[in-house]
Order: sequence, then C-alpha cells, then structure tokens
Amino acid sequence: MRVIQKPQNAGERVVALGTFDGVHRGHRALLLTAKQLADELNVPLRVCTFNRHPLEILRPDNPPVMLSTIPEKASQLFSAGVDETELIPFDRSVADLEPEQFLERMHSMITVRGIVAGWNYSFGKNGRGNADLLREDGKKHGYKVIIVPPTTLEDGTVISSSLVRRSLQDGDMQKVSELLGYTYSLTGTVAQGKHQGHKLGFPTANIEPWKRKALPKFGVYTGMLETDTEMLPAVVNIGIQPTIPSGKVTVEAHILTESPELYGQKVRLSLLKMLRSEKRFDSVEELTRQIEQDREEALRLFHMA
Repeated sequence: MRVIQKPQNAGERVVALGTFDGVHRGHRALLLTAKQLADELNVPLRVCTFNRHPLEILRPDNPPVMLSTIPEKASQLFSAGVDETELIPFDRSVADLEPEQFLERMHSMITVRGIVAGWNYSFGKNGRGNADLLREDGKKHGYKVIIVPPTTLEDGTVISSSLVRRSLQDGDMQKVSELLGYTYSLTGTVAQGKHQGHKLGFPTANIEPWKRKALPKFGVYTGMLETDTEMLPAVVNIGIQPTIPSGKVTVEAHILTESPELYGQKVRLSLLKMLRSEKRFDSVEELTRQIEQDREEALRLFHMA
C-alpha cells in the first residue's frame, strides 16, 4: 500500500473518508463497502485521512489519546484492502477550509469515481460538511456516494473510537477486543529501567510506547510480547508504581518463560486480560507477595501452571 504524505495528481479513485483511529469493526465495515465499490469500478481504493487527530488543532488543551500510531494505522488499512492512504497534514489552514474547498482540493488531485463515508462523518470548517453535501457534490461531479450506517454490537451499542477509549479506561480488554476485532497492543522499544523488578525477583522489560498512545486503566494485565522471532507470555504492569514511585507512567512486562535479551529491540505488547487495578502497598514485602500471586494467576490463565 502506498502512503501519500504530499499531494500528488492521480487518476480515477474511490475514496474512503474518515479519521480511522484504531480501524475498529465499524471502520472495517466502511472499508469493505468502499473496496467492493472500487472493485466494481475497477479503480484503486484511496483512504483520505489526516496525519493527526483534528482535535489536536481544534482542541489543543484536551486532544484525545490515539488508538493507532501512523504505522499501525497504515498496516491496519492495508489489511483491510486499501490500495493507498493519503495523510493530509492537518493544521489551522486545513481546519479553516470550507467543506466545498476541501472537496475542490480532492477533485484537483484525482478523478473521484466514488466516495464512501460513515453516517456521522463531518468535514470542513466547523464540521459543516456532511452526508447531504457529499451527495450534492456527487450529483454535480457524477460520482457515487455511499453513506455507511453504524456498526453495532448485539445489544445495539454503536461501535466508535470513543467507546474503545472508554473501555480501555475501564480496563475491559475483552470489550476492547470485541469492538476492534483484534487484540489491542502497544509497540515500543525496550529501554533500560531502574531494575526495580529485578531487585524484587521479577525482572521486567521496560517498554516505551508512543507518548500519545492510549493506555488502559492502570493495573496488571496478562499479555503477549512479540519480538521479531517469538511470542512470549507475560504479566504486564502499567501505571505509576505507587509503592516504589518512579515519577512517570511505565509499561513493564515480566516474561513468564525464559527471557531473551530484549534491550534496544522494538516489540509489540498485546494486552489480553486485566488481573487487578493498580494498588499502593504498605511495604515492599507485601508488594512482592502480590506480584507472585499475579504471576501465578497469569500462569494458570496461560495453562502453564
């Protein structure tokens, strides 16, 4: 899949519009519809999105954390059948574009054969652009517009990136996986830590994810740590380490099998199940006993006990 970061003139395209943070099941339903239209018209499918969440500019004091890094999003879009992704640099000048200007920009670069967008998609200054405006533009320029309805869970709950973030804040990784359609993960480089885990008898790999990546509720989780060559079951602690304060949020993985040398490696840490919330203990000895209990529970869940 091509990732386009500078405007380029191209030929005929079907375009899928959206933020696509997390590329959850609702996004994938939209992309499936777009791919079917592109195949029907025998043209490539392009996703048109931004290089950052618009609220980073529109609401800089409180932007949302992100479910996907740019590389993760690109990989997820590729797996959904997207041929190329245009990452529009989102800044104040783009935010101030009227929706008609946004569409004119698109028409100046490609011959639009179809546009597929979600039921709640908005674009242009103050979010004035909507499905009705897309349909009007489609009639004007002779392309097909498909507005995809929401994807829901069995109980009727609409799947959205906001709901995924709330479920992460609850530590409900099973719900997160149900909404996404895959296991949520953190990627980062294994860095040297303060070796507190090693001193307690439970050495850990200290992982530094992207600073804007959404983290789950602080606590202890089971997870799988993926290197270039293997998958390793782990107990994962995410939080501020209140018993032995580190002064920052940390992500630490204790490998349940023999651990290879991981320093400096880029790894992916998939989060499976929350074991407990973060807790401050009255002594290091009490903390050590709890860590051992966490380890034993994880071994049982992995059928390794």
